[in-house]
Parts: sequence; structure tokens; C-alpha cells
Amino acid sequence: MQHRYPVNLRHRDADLLGVNADRWVSVGVARAQDDVAAATARAVAEARAGRPAALVLVMARWDLDLGAVAAGAHAAAGGAAVVGTSTGTVFARGGQQAADVVVTAVGGPGVSVGTGASTAADPHARGVEAVTACGNAGRAHSTVLLLPTGTDGQQQAVVRGAYSVLGPAVPLVGGGSDGDMARRVTWQLHGREVVENGLVAVRLDTDRPVGVGTGHGLARTGEPMVVTDSDGLLVRGLDGRPALDAYLERLGVRAEDGVDAAALAPLGFAHPLALVRRRREEVRTVVGMDVAARSLEFVSEVPPGSLVSVMSGGQEDMLAGAVGACADAVAGLGGAEVAGMVVFSCIARRELLSHEGRLGEARAALSAAAGPEVVLNYSCGEIARVSGAAGCHNQTVVALAL
Repeated sequence: MQHRYPVNLRHRDADLLGVNADRWVSVGVARAQDDVAAATARAVAEARAGRPAALVLVMARWDLDLGAVAAGAHAAAGGAAVVGTSTGTVFARGGQQAADVVVTAVGGPGVSVGTGASTAADPHARGVEAVTACGNAGRAHSTVLLLPTGTDGQQQAVVRGAYSVLGPAVPLVGGGSDGDMARRVTWQLHGREVVENGLVAVRLDTDRPVGVGTGHGLARTGEPMVVTDSDGLLVRGLDGRPALDAYLERLGVRAEDGVDAAALAPLGFAHPLALVRRRREEVRTVVGMDVAARSLEFVSEVPPGSLVSVMSGGQEDMLAGAVGACADAVAGLGGAEVAGMVVFSCIARRELLSHEGRLGEARAALSAAAGPEVVLNYSCGEIARVSGAAGCHNQTVVALAL
């Protein structure tokens, strides 16, 4: 499935935009009552403000009528590309306003957009098909936004598929859809269509760079270990020992103390593992511990032979990580003022910060770092690839600055 949306119309207020005369970003919000389509259309109209947009990015609460959301967005988009993702929690305008539907509109003469979608059963093929459909407008810079399902634990395979098409020069950024996790179903929007457990890709071709930043604020605990037995999502061995025993030892918990799975569960969010890469760590959330099998379960791939570390960090560290991600994204603009920002933050971070009542502070920190036109979506897995073929993250903040 493919759409291309070249936009070469100059913003009517370009002279007021200074260094951002080639692009603009604006946000609209809606509280969906009885007429979801109408509410969504109002949010799109608010974001566009009568301007021709290249992209309308919709984040909508997953329990809404998403077909009506897609219809309302398409009706008000004025020919712009419409893409979107289902979500459980999304904030607009510096994180100060929660909404049922949040719309980010992007336009200007320096922006062209192509979109694609795939529901291929194989996740690598999903990445290939969706990104190939986006095409290439031939501008100086390209960045691809990926909106994958958050249910299948295969986001790294999706990234590899996208990378096989795009190569190392095109950054990837995005976040996994939240949804009905009891049924393991999420949704994405592509034009008028609602895609179930698939992938939607957006290629942003621009005359000057956009910025991608990542941060988690966590630090390594103890020496790294080698994954010696794993099928990807289930790790059975670390350093040749039962994985759970080696993990608990790093945290000072003795396996012989007879702790049960319920008592261990909070440790998984507080102390994830991370794949140790050359320039960074890629965090992997521990979502299950099998006391009988002595194994660890993850939502993203932990391949055999990987070097991993147990990670730890407090509330202040997590807040600093979020601010750092936004700062790095802004730095990627090459000195231009940020017009707007889309931020993906892991739902695990939301849970950890909510326990200490720090969510409001976290949103305020993002607003201070990113400016008023910022959207914060809590995602199921985050994507940021700026070097190498890897780029799947958990418990991380990923920021796209425009």
C-alpha cells in the first residue's frame, strides 16, 4: 500500500517563521464524545489552521472507533497524508493536555511525504514492504517514521527489514502501538484504512535535517554478561548459568532465598537488561521471570551471544534521560529553531514514574526541552536507528525534532 504527497506550496505566513520558513508543525486535540469522526476532524482542522499540510499524524485512544477516527482525519486533511497509531496515553502541548485524539500536522515548502503499510506475517518482510512503498522524493535529507504493532516482540526484525531497503544514511524513528493487550491487538491508520497488528511507515524528505534523539537515564550495574542460551524473547542462560540466577546475583538477591515470581515482578521494570553496543546500550524490559525454569522473558529480542548488562536508575536519572533525548534531537537540526517535536516514551517508564508521582514533572521537563508544539505518546517499544542496523529500544525516550 503506497501514497505519495509532495507538498511544494509555501506557507502563507512563511515570513513569520524565520529559520523555519521551509516547514511548520502544529498540534490539534480532541475529546471524543458521541461523534468520534467529527471530533477528529476538528482536531485536524485545529492543527492545519487552513494551511496545506504534507502529513497528518494521528494518535488515538485504542478503544475508540478507529474507523471513524480515520474517516474524520481523512475528511479534514485537505489531501495530506494521514497516518496514525492506537495508544493508551497521549499528551499534547508540552505534555500538559491529555486527549482522546492528538493530531500533529506538518507542512511547508521544504517537506515531502510518502507513506506505506504492510500486514505481512513475517516482520522483516513487513519492514521491507512498508518502507519500499514510501518511495523517495529526492530531497537532501530523509528520515523514516515507523509505527509498528507493539504486540509481537519483533520490532528489531522490522527495523532490519527497513534498513535493508534504506541503508545506513536514512535514520529511523518511531514507537510501537499500544492497544488491547489482553487480546494482543493494536492498530495503525493509513489513509482511510485501519491496519491491525501491522506496520505503517512515513518517509519525511526534507530540504534540511530533522533531529533524532534517544535517552533512558539508566546506568550499568556490575560487569556485563554473555547471553549463552536464548530463543530471542526467552533467555535461559547468562554466562553459562541459569539466567534468573545470574540476573538476581547482580541485584544482590540470593536465588536460594526462595523468592517467588510475584515478589520478583517489580524488578523487571526497575532493572531491565541492555544490549551493550559500541556507542550505546539498547534497553530490554524484563516482563517475566520463571522461577521453576530459571529464565527471563522479554518483549524485544535478546539474541544469543549478545553482551548484556543489568541496568538501574532512579527518578532523577530517568528525567535527565528524557531531557537529554530531546536536546540531542534539537541538536540534530543544525542550529535551526525547533518547530515541533514528537516524543515516544515507553509505557514502562510511565508506570515507574507514576509510582513516585513524577509523571507531571516528566512532562514539564519535556516541554521545557522541546517547546510548546510537542506531542508525547506512551509506546510499546521505541525505535531510533541513526547508526548500525540495530535500533529497537525499551524503557527509552525517543524524540523526533522538526
